[in-house]
Amino acid sequence: MRSSTAILSILALLTFSSCSSEKKAEQLRSAPIPVRIGEIRHVQDHELISVSGTVASPDAPAGVSFLVSGKVVQVGPREGEHVQKGQLLAAIDPTDYTLGVQAASAQAGQARIAHERTRDEYGRMKFLFESRSLAANDFEKFKAAYLTAKQQLDQAAANEKLSKKRLADASLYAPVSGFISKRAIEPGETAGPGRPVFEIVNLDPVEISVGVPETDIHLVRIGQKAALKIPALPGEEFQGTVRVINVSADPSTRTYMTRITAPNPGHILRVGMVAVAQIQGDRILDIMTLPAEAIMRDPQGATVVFVYYPDRKCVYARRVEMGTAYGREIAIKSGLSGDESIVLAGQEKLRDGVSVSVTAESAPGEALDAPGATGVRK
Repeated sequence: MRSSTAILSILALLTFSSCSSEKKAEQLRSAPIPVRIGEIRHVQDHELISVSGTVASPDAPAGVSFLVSGKVVQVGPREGEHVQKGQLLAAIDPTDYTLGVQAASAQAGQARIAHERTRDEYGRMKFLFESRSLAANDFEKFKAAYLTAKQQLDQAAANEKLSKKRLADASLYAPVSGFISKRAIEPGETAGPGRPVFEIVNLDPVEISVGVPETDIHLVRIGQKAALKIPALPGEEFQGTVRVINVSADPSTRTYMTRITAPNPGHILRVGMVAVAQIQGDRILDIMTLPAEAIMRDPQGATVVFVYYPDRKCVYARRVEMGTAYGREIAIKSGLSGDESIVLAGQEKLRDGVSVSVTAESAPGEALDAPGATGVRK
């Protein structure tokens, strides 16, 4: 009997403890969650089209190659160095070409002497022929000899010029000013005619090639301004201008290639960098913005915000579509009407229908400024 009574007492105590724990947990679950509430900001600004692309040179890289072959004896600038138009880049051993010039010059000299001799003789024979003191057949022999000597002189002179050109081509000079983006030759190697050994790119200005979606292409025109941000250069912002808009879409992406030109006097922008461009449209829009920290993602990955209902003192998640960044705030393209109260802090523990308590310093209707944004709370 005593044992049974003890067991019943222990069971009763455990039951009481369990009920007490469940009651406390229920109280904790039903306790309002403290949150900070703010209102949507309304910004008057130009319509912006956000696109991304890659920094490139406005002109194709200038491929520089030798026109003659030979052993390379000198190579100048390396990748990343700036060169001026006409600057020496590399040189081939000129010995063979120097000897070629000497031989061609000697042949040209001999041809010149032969031409002068036959020319003088042809002049005398022509005078005799015109005075009827020389037979026509004999005159034709002198004339043919003169023409042959003249032809040989012309050919020798051409060979001499060609030899001098080959000697000059043994030295490679920069055809344009720019930066060396590729160097594919080293001293001791054999250069071949037509094989590119240097690439030179121009970095001022640069072009950003972006793809504008089919749904936004009607908002873009040549001459519009664009703000450029480079993820590799945080804190930097560049300005560009739309220069080219393609007339046909890429069949795989359904986007229209658009080129934005940007000045780059400091050569900070480099070829291949990823760029985010915001092309400024012509229309002025009323844009809704929220602090970035107010936007979350639901289990499906969709962007959501929690809307506060003051009459019920609870919140519900609502899916929204994000737009362009305005400083530390994000434009909301759809999902909100613009007069809702939004949870700005404390939303990590929220779920649909949960009760919340609003702190005094963040009561609904209070203005919450975000650095980098313009406009006023509605």
